[in-house]
Amino acid sequence: MLNMDKFGQFISEKRLDRNMTQLQIANKLFVTPQAVSKWERGESFPDIETLVLLCYELNIQIDHLLNECFESLYLDTKITMENIEDYLHSSRRKDVINKVMRDELLPITVTSIFYLLNQRERFSIIDKIIGDEISVNYAEFIILLNPAERKRLLTGLEANNCVMLDFIHLLSPLEKTRYTNNKEERV
Repeated sequence: MLNMDKFGQFISEKRLDRNMTQLQIANKLFVTPQAVSKWERGESFPDIETLVLLCYELNIQIDHLLNECFESLYLDTKITMENIEDYLHSSRRKDVINKVMRDELLPITVTSIFYLLNQRERFSIIDKIIGDEISVNYAEFIILLNPAERKRLLTGLEANNCVMLDFIHLLSPLEKTRYTNNKEERV
């Protein structure tokens, strides 16, 4: 839920930082100064086209603006599997992901939220697993990966000479052949 008061205060501060009056910003956005005043008092919200122009004129990114002003009903409660998605859609996303990676939110694990993460976050977690910074149950984790992620994980583990016996039964026949041959070559 968007906090209209926060939104109004945020755009007012950004407008003042740029040394603009309500009239000046209104003229650039093709709205009345009264409309700008209502936004800043939290009484109304611009339409999407005007919001995009507003962000351009104030030199802010729209996602930053909305994240600053977004409030979830669950943000003040304990993080659980039932409300983790709300936290991951809030401005506290990075903090929540970092807490999960440090095992501070058990029983919530990297494996249990992996499907909620974007590609960059997923690759970052895979890299931390390869670097032995995060522990996961490989048998549970490997089945969550798409082919590119799977290749990244297996290649990284192989480069680190990790023992893959824990999850070899989950590999495709081609992957089994590759890692069985590599194991024999190392012996």
